[in-house]
Amino acid sequence: MTIADVARLAERFAAAHQAEVLDYSAASLALVDRLLDARRQAKGKSASAAAEAGCYVGEVIRRQLGGRWRDTPAAPVRRGFLGLFGGARAAFAPMLDLGVITVSPVEKVRARLRDPGEDTIEIYYEAVERTIIPHVEDLA
Repeated sequence: MTIADVARLAERFAAAHQAEVLDYSAASLALVDRLLDARRQAKGKSASAAAEAGCYVGEVIRRQLGGRWRDTPAAPVRRGFLGLFGGARAAFAPMLDLGVITVSPVEKVRARLRDPGEDTIEIYYEAVERTIIPHVEDLA
């Protein structure tokens, strides 16, 4: 997969859940959390589902906060806090460069599917937003 696939995967995720409101708003991330919880409980951890959901989360961040996608070669997996901001990468893991930080929404979704104690996608978005917003306001 390539960076060109990101928007297509995000759209596929949204289309697979047409009965829900996946409108690329920050509020739609609560639904993503519920969908991921249901998938984890059903023991469904497919790589494609994680990539699609992660691309959707990244597209929400990009559309709401800015940034641009970039691909990076696979790197050794690193766990812990570094994973929040893209320190853990495996397989298809496009990075979203927001200037101040670079995040890996696909890896965040993978972590959320693996570990029920992992912070929610909503908390992830809020952490990214809190990091970005002070710097955006400084530019005004």
